[in-house]
Amino acid sequence: MCELSSQSEQTVIFSDIEKALNGVLGDISGVFLNTLSAFKETNPTVENVTLWLYQLIVPVLKPLAVRLTRLEVSESPTRTYCITVSD
Repeated sequence: MCELSSQSEQTVIFSDIEKALNGVLGDISGVFLNTLSAFKETNPTVENVTLWLYQLIVPVLKPLAVRLTRLEVSESPTRTYCITVSD
C-alpha cells in the first residue's frame, strides 16, 4: 500500500502515476527476490524490501510532482513494515 501527495496545485492524472509505478514494479513482478542484484549481499527481509522499493519509487514520481508519503509492505497479515515521511 502506498499513500501519495501532490506537490503542485495541478491535478495529477492517476494513469500517469500508474504508468510510472508499473515501469518500476513491472520489472520485478513475479521475480524471486534473492535473484535480484539488490539482494545479492542483503537479506530480502520485509524491512529491506520496503526500503529498496521506496528508493525505487521516489525518483519516478518526482517528475510528476508527486510525493510518496507512506509505503507499507507486508509478507503476511501479521508481518508488515511501513515507511512514513512527514514534512
